[in-house]
Amino acid sequence: MRLRHAVGAAFGALALIATIPTSANAAGGIFFYQYGDSANPTAGQMEDPKADECHNIPEVEGKPGSAFSPKNNVTEHEATLYSEEDCAGVGTKLAYGSELGPDVKFKSVIFELED
Repeated sequence: MRLRHAVGAAFGALALIATIPTSANAAGGIFFYQYGDSANPTAGQMEDPKADECHNIPEVEGKPGSAFSPKNNVTEHEATLYSEEDCAGVGTKLAYGSELGPDVKFKSVIFELED
């Protein structure tokens, strides 16, 4: 009877480990940006966003304003910033370790896995 419980516990632990997401699908860092009034901006960030998945900027989603001043200085992947929600509109590339000024406006971003 004890062996049955031990085997069941081992399979349960294995199933739990198999469902834990790995770093292969996460950008693995922090993406910084600002939003609101450009004269007195508010800081925003995304921590460990998933790679190859579109992320709308939550603070400007469904609102007329856009995020600006992106900093990809921690994220391990190149980012593409989009002027519209759902990664639509004009795309602007932002390399790892780079930042852009307040003239770059965006509403969504995708972090691209390297080939």
